Amino acid sequence: MSELQVTRLRIDSFEDVRRVLDAKATTCVPLGSSAPKGILLLASIGDVLLRAGELAADIRARSGIDGNSISFSMKLHSDSTLFSFRAGKEVLPGDVYRLAHGDVCDCRVSGHLAFAIISLDPDLLLEYGAEDALRGEVGFWEQRYWFRAPPFIRHRVARSVWQIISQVSQPRWSVTGHGLRQLQSDLVEPFLWGVLSDERLPHERHGLPSAAIVRNVEDWVDERAPETVQIADLCRALHISRRSLHRAFAETLGMGPTHYLTRRRCTAARAELREADPATVSVTDIATKYGFWQLGRFARDYRKLFGERPSDTLGKGSNVGERLVSVPRVPVSKRTASNVRLGLQVGRQLVGFGTN
Repeated sequence: MSELQVTRLRIDSFEDVRRVLDAKATTCVPLGSSAPKGILLLASIGDVLLRAGELAADIRARSGIDGNSISFSMKLHSDSTLFSFRAGKEVLPGDVYRLAHGDVCDCRVSGHLAFAIISLDPDLLLEYGAEDALRGEVGFWEQRYWFRAPPFIRHRVARSVWQIISQVSQPRWSVTGHGLRQLQSDLVEPFLWGVLSDERLPHERHGLPSAAIVRNVEDWVDERAPETVQIADLCRALHISRRSLHRAFAETLGMGPTHYLTRRRCTAARAELREADPATVSVTDIATKYGFWQLGRFARDYRKLFGERPSDTLGKGSNVGERLVSVPRVPVSKRTASNVRLGLQVGRQLVGFGTN
């Protein structure tokens, strides 16, 4: 998996709109008096391409999709009107639209639009789809081209994607290794949740009880390094769908599986921070090792969980012996010493009474 690569482009004309989908066959008809204006962010996050940005426009646009990748698009806030002619509906924040070879992106944009589009290879998509894709058999990703989850899920997935874009768009920000792999997963997962939480999908029959599902997940995770665990991997290994997985964690722990696994990674990072040597290891080294690509958020969540900053924890466990040895002796008065001796005598009597 390569390093994060980010490019920023300006949208200043009707012709620039084609850059949003990288589509050569794009028709853009002005409906207002101003040319489209905006910023387009192109980010290569591992094996996933992210196109995101903001566009102020009043246009009617049609773009033919001619690439081999499969893309998913999402509107991120409600400050604009985005009408899909394919679906015949206004697009809501958190709706997910699938775009594949031969599809047509056919819409009207009016106002200030914030958007995100991810593109990935079909094989990688099936890998992330895991058990859900297998259950869908042939054409799982072709059953429908737009998906609408319940409102609270749409809000959460749109917010998650926006947070990633905000971090990736920061100048000179970089991430590698486990952090990059986790970032790729964190980017793909909200789109999949939006797809698989569609209210129109058939109701799924549940197998194992929720408690059994959570225990099985924990047992599986315990056998692996916490920084390598991905939702798709455990769904595939345990033959469970994302909807069943999310239901089980919500019912038993009051949070989603991703949130819970993040807390497990945070706990593992804390254990390593305690034993690390501050002279040779930094908080950033350990945080990125465990897949935390947003260091500011890691520090905030860490402090909320453990009541101290990661830097306060660093090396705390490695010098316990030194701290114990250096504890000063406190002078004891005669009265205090007498009370201590009396307490010891009473204690011996109680111990003797308890053994009879």
